[in-house]
Amino acid sequence: MSHLKIINATRGSIHKYENLKRKLYNCKAKIYFNQQFLKKRVTPVYPKIKIPNTSPACNYTQSKVPNMRIKDEIKYPHVKKQLNKQIYHLHLSLTNSWNNTWPYIQSLTEDKLLRKTRIKYKNLNRKLSILSINKR
Repeated sequence: MSHLKIINATRGSIHKYENLKRKLYNCKAKIYFNQQFLKKRVTPVYPKIKIPNTSPACNYTQSKVPNMRIKDEIKYPHVKKQLNKQIYHLHLSLTNSWNNTWPYIQSLTEDKLLRKTRIKYKNLNRKLSILSINKR
């Protein structure tokens, strides 16, 4: 039983569940990516800010701004991770409406999302390794 025919009326809530889970996995990936920058002491391109070299404080500011920006980028997805509550309520309603079929539907969507997430983490790790090689 590899395919399950889902009626259009109930397909929307399953897609909403899948999309919320996808957003959650993407938030986790962003948090992981930025934490790895801090751990490996690598500075990506996006937090760099050009400051005119007119004062002696410029060098200090230039060194501190990227880390502050990366830490802020970690805080923002943590706020977005409040998707868990929405996912939980939607999961309960889908469990009640689909009864015995829901575990199968859930495993299919999880497998699909995990495959895509694995590819995303592979790309993120590749970017990290390229940046850490360029740092040396």
